[in-house]
Amino acid sequence: MLFFVALAAAGSGLRPAPAAAGVSSRITSILQKHSVAGSSTGVYVWDFDAARQVFASHADTRLAPASNMKLVTTSSALDSWGPEHRFKTELYGPDVPVYGGVLYGDLYLKGFGDPSLSTLSYQRQVLHLTTASFESFAKRLRTLQVRKVKGRVLGDDSWFDKKRIGPSWQSSLQLESGRLSALSGNEGLDDGNRVKDPATYAAKLLTEALRAKGIKVTGKPGAGKVPATARLLKQQFSAPLRVLLKRMNKESDNFFAEILLKGLGKDFYEEGSTQAGLNVSRAVLAAIGLDPASYRLLDGSGLSYANRLTARDLVRISGAARQTPSYDVFYDALAIAGVDGTLEHRMRGSAAAGNAHGKTGTLNIAVCLSGYVTSANDRLVGYAILVNGSSVNWFNATAAQDDIVEMLASASLSGARQIRVTPTLRQHPMSALEAVNPVGRYLQAVVQP
Repeated sequence: MLFFVALAAAGSGLRPAPAAAGVSSRITSILQKHSVAGSSTGVYVWDFDAARQVFASHADTRLAPASNMKLVTTSSALDSWGPEHRFKTELYGPDVPVYGGVLYGDLYLKGFGDPSLSTLSYQRQVLHLTTASFESFAKRLRTLQVRKVKGRVLGDDSWFDKKRIGPSWQSSLQLESGRLSALSGNEGLDDGNRVKDPATYAAKLLTEALRAKGIKVTGKPGAGKVPATARLLKQQFSAPLRVLLKRMNKESDNFFAEILLKGLGKDFYEEGSTQAGLNVSRAVLAAIGLDPASYRLLDGSGLSYANRLTARDLVRISGAARQTPSYDVFYDALAIAGVDGTLEHRMRGSAAAGNAHGKTGTLNIAVCLSGYVTSANDRLVGYAILVNGSSVNWFNATAAQDDIVEMLASASLSGARQIRVTPTLRQHPMSALEAVNPVGRYLQAVVQP
């Protein structure tokens, strides 16, 4: 099956367009102006519509990508599961009838890697999306005429491994994500604090939801594995992956990224671990054509200081996404300059506002931005600007990134437009992915960044 490349809508130029021949020198001047022109800054800019390089500086230097790593996780999730994939959570009870409104025995809440399971208030105030809720489980018990649970609510997180933090995360960054668990509620946040036992906390949230519905629970919440004799009372599904990816990328949600990564490992390698999930990501990058020597993957969110990607490879990831049926989902999940997410307050009043889509990334050692922008003459441009250092000046780095993207949005780029890119199918190298999802393939453009 042949897929055609969708052309992004053009952004309106608010400043006179610079001559195409001067674009490269303008980028160099911007980097020098903001004192980020050294070898620890990697920049790559590619005109997708003309299939030509616009600018490259240290584009093949392996650098810390910070949260630009989420683009790898996004590509892996979309290629492996598809945009409509949903994550389930199940509620089990004792296989006995309800007598006089009383359920005799424990309830078990089993998680299967839904990062969005939450209370309705958390969805309204934090996630800003509608997904699986504890209140829905409580409502189900009400319909079963349960008025009292003579037992406890126990959380089962056995779907994933027991490692609660990502490998090589510095202690100062461990609070940037909830503890990793197949069962978690409100992203493991309790009144702003990270909980130590996500499964027990999820059981606590369900207990509170039951009591709020007028269902008395006699025991204290805890953790436990669903017994073989238990009966399924309700199965609930998350919002589609395409919705969850918007939350993950626009707000740079580390917890979502890490849980999705472990879920990939479980579904395609039968191991709910970070390492198994990274094997899926490596297979996806291999399908795109990236050299394994050009990157190093340690987690799904970019919190690890040891992750490495190149500016060129990030643009190639964006280019590969553009050749898939899920391109619109990948594109729409990115923050929009001057409009929302982590770019809401950047590039306002410029040609990039409402036009440039990007993924930010910030660590003490890295300030990064990559994504897409449409030029003044309606060219879709891919860019990646990775600024690294022992202690990066955030103001200088973001100023340089914004100036470059704004300039690209105002530029008229040269080169003949290629209205249609003719892709060739390349089989995904991992048979497990193909067996579960036959569409788990990347389309390879004849000319790549």
